Amino acid sequence: MSKILIIDDEPKSVKLLRLKLEERGHQVTGVGTFTDGVDRLAGELFDLVVTDVRLPDGSGIDLVEKAHQLQPELPVIVATAFGDIRDAVRAMQLGAVEYVQKPFELEAMSLLVTRTLDTDRLRVEHSYLLEQVLEGESEIHIVGESTPMRHVRGLIARVAATPSTVLLSGESGTGKELAAQAIHAASGQKTKPLIRVNCPAIPAQLFESELFGHMKGAFTDARESRKGKFELARGGSILLDEISEIPLELQSKLLRVLEDRTYTRVGGTAEVPVDARVIAATNRDLQELVREGRFREDLYYRLNVFPIEMPPLRERREDIPDTALHLLDHVGPRCGLRPQGIGNGAMAALRAYAWPGNVRELRNVVERALVIAGGGEIHLDHLPMEIQDAPSNGNGGDIDADTFTHQVDAFKKELLLEALRRSHWSKKEAAASLGLSPRAMSHYVSRFELDRHRS
Repeated sequence: MSKILIIDDEPKSVKLLRLKLEERGHQVTGVGTFTDGVDRLAGELFDLVVTDVRLPDGSGIDLVEKAHQLQPELPVIVATAFGDIRDAVRAMQLGAVEYVQKPFELEAMSLLVTRTLDTDRLRVEHSYLLEQVLEGESEIHIVGESTPMRHVRGLIARVAATPSTVLLSGESGTGKELAAQAIHAASGQKTKPLIRVNCPAIPAQLFESELFGHMKGAFTDARESRKGKFELARGGSILLDEISEIPLELQSKLLRVLEDRTYTRVGGTAEVPVDARVIAATNRDLQELVREGRFREDLYYRLNVFPIEMPPLRERREDIPDTALHLLDHVGPRCGLRPQGIGNGAMAALRAYAWPGNVRELRNVVERALVIAGGGEIHLDHLPMEIQDAPSNGNGGDIDADTFTHQVDAFKKELLLEALRRSHWSKKEAAASLGLSPRAMSHYVSRFELDRHRS
């Protein structure tokens, strides 16, 4: 539903156009003077203005300029029964999107309004998506056929068809934002925007304005009226990422939004309906924060309508190969490289590692290894040392960890000693014969104290 302001001193014209636009589901306000139009624009945010040129106390041309001072991106359609090319040129110079001759067909005007609103919505969405791309965000599909991931996908499929509020929980880097994207993409609102709010990045004093918008003059730096994230998400979804970081004093306002499905902008009085699914994400235990008095219990229960917990990567190791290869295909073009795959030794090390940073850490490791490999196949030597030595973490296999670690370390040590003896203890030659870098060889010499075996 879009909010439209009609400014025309002919009550019959206002009534007919209002009825036609309301048939299309718009919320329409009609006024008859320049002054009333400016007052409305100063107190409410609109999606579109249709104004006559000749008003009892001013000009519709001047109103275009005034509207853009109050609401800079607001599209304005100018209509007049007195065609004047100079007025048309002036209106377009001031930012009017259309200049229409009266009398007009109601159906034609209704279609023009719809087209203008659609164009403006696409502009806003494009601007938001461009901002996300510049921040380095891009879509990566949820990958994995393990039992935990099949369960997650099943929950996503069930909730996507409903308007229910979703609470995504899990460790950092487990893919909560990807799950939010999947929910939105499978919903009936997939053609509308998914707006992400990074809660920790918003200063406490600006939080309310970021979420709900503000009117011009609401605070010192409010030089113009501005829509908030909830309004940008209209018809779609809003992701409140790291919801635990919302200041306690603002949690009551968010609770009201979830309960009443309305809010007011900072400095405004009009209630704005919420028309977006709320998806919240957290890597903190909200119940623990509730017990500590740092998160409202009533807000927790309002958010926890449909909980989905994202499993950590270490609990679904069978998904690591497919996930790593998927990430490799994703980061390759971004790095300007054509990946050649991941070798068996490197893949075994990836499966053995504990992944405290989960999929996000895996992505960074894959990208780094690809760059070191120069686009060729990724081998064990291309991985960070802590991953090359992953079995020593005791998390990598199904057999006894101590036995496995001892056997692997003994094998490595003998292999390294043999290479060093053949090369007469030239660490550079020994490293080359094993396909290791000099840095890796130095690491192993130090770790296994190999210099003690030099005769």
